Amino acid sequence: MRSIRHWVGIAGLLCLAPIAPATAQEAGTAQTGSGTAKSGAEAPTREEIEALRREIEQLRAQVELLKQRLATQPSSATAPAETAATAPLLPPPSPPPGAPARSQGLLNPAISAVFQASGMASLQRRNESDGFDLSEAEIALQSVVDPYSKVDLFLTFPAGGTPEVEEGFVSTLALPGSLQLKGGRFKSAFGKWNTLHNHAFFTVDRPDALVNFLGDESLTNDGLSLSVLVPNPRDLYIDSITEVGTSRPGPAFNEDHRNLSWLEHLSIFLNPSANSSFEVGVTASVGRTGATELVRTEIDAAVTAGLLAPGAVTPDDQLASRVYGIDLTYKWKPLQQNVYRSFTWQTEFLSSRRDTQTLASLAPPTLATDRITSYGGYSYIEWQTAKRWRIGGRYDLSELPDDDGARIRAASGVVRFQPSEFQELRFEIKTTRRNDVAALRFGGDERDTQVFFEWIPVIGAHGAHKY
Repeated sequence: MRSIRHWVGIAGLLCLAPIAPATAQEAGTAQTGSGTAKSGAEAPTREEIEALRREIEQLRAQVELLKQRLATQPSSATAPAETAATAPLLPPPSPPPGAPARSQGLLNPAISAVFQASGMASLQRRNESDGFDLSEAEIALQSVVDPYSKVDLFLTFPAGGTPEVEEGFVSTLALPGSLQLKGGRFKSAFGKWNTLHNHAFFTVDRPDALVNFLGDESLTNDGLSLSVLVPNPRDLYIDSITEVGTSRPGPAFNEDHRNLSWLEHLSIFLNPSANSSFEVGVTASVGRTGATELVRTEIDAAVTAGLLAPGAVTPDDQLASRVYGIDLTYKWKPLQQNVYRSFTWQTEFLSSRRDTQTLASLAPPTLATDRITSYGGYSYIEWQTAKRWRIGGRYDLSELPDDDGARIRAASGVVRFQPSEFQELRFEIKTTRRNDVAALRFGGDERDTQVFFEWIPVIGAHGAHKY
């Protein structure tokens, strides 16, 4: 606006330039023609006219200087217009049917980092894991490869461990229908909690049933996964995921012989109201597992006592193993207060059926095969009381996959504080009860109370997790 007013003022002064001499001449004639005649306004003096002329000349010089500067600058603003006017108008090439548009950030993948500063203390007795440490750091790189696929890579740096690829897979984006193929290393679609990274948990620790049945680091496969939306007459969201691959080390399946494991997960998503959702899922996973810790202990004890020669008996490491699960998730978030209020209830029930061996006799050395069926699960509820505060509680009940006589119960309370979307603080207290059989696996402790703290900041563009 200031530049426009400046140019308007200059134009007005230029227009006054030819008028000023005429006005001065008329004023002089009027004074000489009638010595006593006076106009309504006092005529300007010669000095004032000369000053006005000098100002006009200065403005003219400034205008000429601006014109010269504009003439010497490159015409970058007009070049594109001329090119666009002379070049033929061709429509941009269209992508293949079903393929998404090419991203502007193909050469700039989304990079993020997450680390978990945690602390733990047992109120019953001193444990090796008590104290503060950087439990885990995660670096994520995510980007589309082309209109047909994308890559997700998650590198973890555990405290006291070696860096490894937690997940690294490529996913298709343009298969026909609702098909999507994923290949690489990924967390298996067993229920809900198993697919989460540690920083995305509701609580600091993992539910006991998932640790006992699937392992400390969840059930993870190196293989392929195919998902499809199942057509149905009611147009419901029904998702089917089929996986095949080589399982990572864990209690459910072994990788000693790189045996394949198979998984099928079927889930249905419902909307009871505009403010709530309900999801039901069922999972079945089958594969092969090795000898249990119990039979190895029995054989080692017999060898140490001289009752059994070393290598006289070898347990089978190709035993059948199956794990089944049911998951239920209810979420409530009012549309008008979705930032300040929410409620979540999530429950999973697991069943493990695996073949095991025991040392039946020493003379001759004989192993007996048996099938053990164990159960476990958890139930978690969480209430959002304010924009940044959430409180929750979890109940755990679990047997051991190789001993259905061992039973573990636990109750946890957690408070979560989120100053923003990029960091979270968690406070948890957990009380655990074990029967006599389970206590033998934990140094004879039948009861334990633990306190947890965790601080999780996130930097960079970290992709959202599945709803």
